[in-house]
Amino acid sequence: MATFTLPTGRTIDKPAEYCVATKCNGRWSHQFFKTFKGAQNEIRFLRNSSGATRDYYGIEEFQLIKPD
Repeated sequence: MATFTLPTGRTIDKPAEYCVATKCNGRWSHQFFKTFKGAQNEIRFLRNSSGATRDYYGIEEFQLIKPD
């Protein structure tokens, strides 16, 4: 189990190595990955998505979080 500190300030224990936090329409959502490659693929998808896609889903920001 790894302990993650989320952008909201909350700490959580999950059986994962990486977390991708995405802020959409003012709310944070989190996806947990066991491999760096999986987390990196999600970050690449978010980074390379078009402006229209970001506007549609309301994506404001995203970040990769490693355990404490």
